[in-house]
Amino acid sequence: MTISSLLLKLGIYTSALVGFFTMLPLKNNVTFTEYSVTPQRPLTGPLALNEKLSGISKLFEDQIVGPEGLLYHNNTLYTTLHYGHVVKIVDNEIIPVVKFGKVCDGLYDEHICGRPLGLSMDKTGFLYVADAYYGIFKVNLNPDQYGKKEQLVSLDDVIDGVRPKLPNSVVIASDGTVYWTDSDTNYKLHDGVYTLFIDGTGRLLKYDPKTKRNTVLMKNIQFANGVELSDDESFLLVSETGKYRVHKYYLKGPKTGKNEVFIDGLPGMPDNIKRNGRGSFYIPLVIPRIPIFDMIGEYPTIRMMITKSLGVIDFTLLKINSLYPNLYCKKAMRWIGHFESMSFIKSISKQRLSILKVNENGKVLSSYHSTDGKVTGICDVEVVDGKLYLGSPFNNFLGVIKLPQGFL
Repeated sequence: MTISSLLLKLGIYTSALVGFFTMLPLKNNVTFTEYSVTPQRPLTGPLALNEKLSGISKLFEDQIVGPEGLLYHNNTLYTTLHYGHVVKIVDNEIIPVVKFGKVCDGLYDEHICGRPLGLSMDKTGFLYVADAYYGIFKVNLNPDQYGKKEQLVSLDDVIDGVRPKLPNSVVIASDGTVYWTDSDTNYKLHDGVYTLFIDGTGRLLKYDPKTKRNTVLMKNIQFANGVELSDDESFLLVSETGKYRVHKYYLKGPKTGKNEVFIDGLPGMPDNIKRNGRGSFYIPLVIPRIPIFDMIGEYPTIRMMITKSLGVIDFTLLKINSLYPNLYCKKAMRWIGHFESMSFIKSISKQRLSILKVNENGKVLSSYHSTDGKVTGICDVEVVDGKLYLGSPFNNFLGVIKLPQGFL
């Protein structure tokens, strides 16, 4: 067989394969267009690797799962957990605060359990929670109505023609305005892996407590994630996890209503953002960069084929489970679509934990790392009494370490 005939056959088979996948229906109305990401900044200067986060202790190991969002208020540390719980840590004990969703059998029923992610507190002491499956809530912490919750945003609400699918992060302005992110408008959290391959539809939104209406401030974000206000509330920062960057949205001044890239080319995926009250922000990188995901945006056909392949597997498992209900199919469906299935990344990526300290102009002031691989997947931070607490969507413990020098 000549080389030319071999290439011809290869071309025919490839075209047939692409045609097959093109004909397969998509679960949602998604698109695939070419995009690129900014190359990674070199790990030099203020980004140089160090071991300032080595030696992290594991609190409540195997007692909790996924302490993702962290909030310190009135000498109390709050965190969000799997199974729909928000809890507080008091005298080294876990105390329930509020439960979202219903009681479920396991994490494979997360859409029933509820999954609170982001936390914020207003100036009157009400707690605000973004639950990935149930929406945005305001929670009363007063003793006489402790734990009573009010739903502000439902996943049934149509906002600018589209229903939210994945409420993620929330922050409250001094006037009571609620800013929040909807990570994607096509897929829910248990199908989060799909968002790595489709065009981004994430949004930054504003909820007005007076009119009870939502307004879209930014859209088409490749997985909108953490959101934070500046100290003077003149702008917002919002993480675009899928493109390794953070955006700045102006709330005051001559650029009001406009947005721009705040920092780009990050050496990992930004998750939550936390201001320190001193003109700087902490940006944890939940997963280090992986070369294949750096390049995947440039190949929309491949992204489409991967997405449809996952959809076929999901659909098959769903049909089998509908005919013969079983635990194996439920667990397999969760493993296929959920971000937690990305544990394989540990075998193909460098095990690095990184937190960046960035000023209000987007300049990296310093960075804090650990390269021993003992603790990874950190997405949020809180400083409490000379200690740094570390939240994670993946870990079965709450990390804590003595506050690194120069962190504040």
